[in-house]
Amino acid sequence: MTASLRTFLQTGELAPITLDLTLLDVAALIGPPAWWVTDAHDFPIPLNWGYSTLEISFSLEQPHPIEFLSIKPPQKWGRRFHSFCPLLRLSMDGLPIEGRPSELLRAGIWDPDSVEVGILTDPRDPKICIRGTGIEILYVVSDPDREDHFAQASLGGIERAAVLLEEHVFLYGLYQSHGGTSSVRWPEESWQEISAREYLEILERHRSIAPHDLA
Repeated sequence: MTASLRTFLQTGELAPITLDLTLLDVAALIGPPAWWVTDAHDFPIPLNWGYSTLEISFSLEQPHPIEFLSIKPPQKWGRRFHSFCPLLRLSMDGLPIEGRPSELLRAGIWDPDSVEVGILTDPRDPKICIRGTGIEILYVVSDPDREDHFAQASLGGIERAAVLLEEHVFLYGLYQSHGGTSSVRWPEESWQEISAREYLEILERHRSIAPHDLA
């Protein structure tokens, strides 16, 4: 079975895996997990299943419906497909998933007015998060970059933060959760939010300014 990355980013659906499935449904569709994570609440069965870079978390309540799923980037995405397990692969659809946030926003996946870009401007842990229909895409800054570019000075306004972070973030994960609640953008009140169109317009206004001139 093949899921579409474009469809997942547009709708939050990783067909055939949908949030109305239960643990037993997933096992019947794509088999047992390659690994799992357990904690004190998982008895008598583990509720966090992993298939390569796909992680699926199930509710504690029977019949254990899907509660949350995430896709973590591998060391190298496949050119055409990325395999989660022998029975499920992801079609890459020619999308620039390894690139910067702006590259994904310009790839024709969404209407730029319908997608939100959140920016966490805390210099100790700056992040960018794209929130679309049912999904969140989180970008973070590596430790060396955070020390070199952000730890010694405030990021200031959202425009300055957007330009600086665009140059230094990398994809951390793709997320989908039941009910659309966010565990990715936390604490929620610390994020500043703009539309994808506004984000791209900020980058366009500052494209002639070298990132180090803003530091």
